[in-house]
Amino acid sequence: MTEERIAALAIEFIAFCYQRRAVGWPQLYDEMCYVAGNRLYKGLGYEELKEAGLDFTLSGLARTSRVTAEVTRSIRREAALAS
Repeated sequence: MTEERIAALAIEFIAFCYQRRAVGWPQLYDEMCYVAGNRLYKGLGYEELKEAGLDFTLSGLARTSRVTAEVTRSIRREAALAS
C-alpha cells in the first residue's frame, strides 16, 4: 500500500466511526475500538488499522488522537459550510 492510500484508509475509518457516533474524544475512541473489534468497516480489525497508521495501543494513542481530532474538525467544518 502507498502512504497516500494508508492515510486515506485511516481517514475513511475515522469518518465512518464519527458518522456512526458523532461524539468527542474519548467516546469516539470507544466507538473506534468497537468498530475495529467487530470489523464493521470493510472487515478491518486492529492489525489492519495499525498498518494504516491508527494504533490503538497506549504508545500510539497520542498520534491516533491527533489524527482523529484533525479528521473530525474537518468533517464539522465541511458540515458547517454545507448548511
